[in-house]
Amino acid sequence: MKYFVTIGEERLEIELGSGGATFGTGETVPVELAAVPGTALRHLLLGDEGWRLTAVREEDGWTLSTRGRRFRVRIEDERTHAIRELSGVEGSDEGPKELRAPMPGLVVRVLVEAGQEVERGDGLVVMEAMKMENELRADAAGRVSEIRVQEGATVAQGQVLVTLEAEGA
Repeated sequence: MKYFVTIGEERLEIELGSGGATFGTGETVPVELAAVPGTALRHLLLGDEGWRLTAVREEDGWTLSTRGRRFRVRIEDERTHAIRELSGVEGSDEGPKELRAPMPGLVVRVLVEAGQEVERGDGLVVMEAMKMENELRADAAGRVSEIRVQEGATVAQGQVLVTLEAEGA
């Protein structure tokens, strides 16, 4: 399974397989991660180097601490990454954000109404594509300013489904 990992401004593509972790350079190294039960401590073995770290889940990722340093980390699997990239919701914090259809499909449910306040992660629209239902979620808090689809509508990839105004706009 491929993962997209963002640490600060650095972005890594990592593929996990039976032989370990393969990085963008093509290098594969053995990897083991073990939790210490009842704590936020983890033991990470990456190649022949060991790390003790704490991992704390945050709203938008993880905070990892090791050897006196702290890192903000965001991890997405390949499917989540593709949906986010295609939906076009993430971008500038200014101005309206458009939720776009990540692929052609059928709108099964519209979960919000115009004027409704939403929080990051709230469901906006449920689409069916390739015989699977996908709940498309708000990438940031805001107010629903426009709904451009209705239940039962067939939509094209990239079509705008919902427009959100930034919180406080």
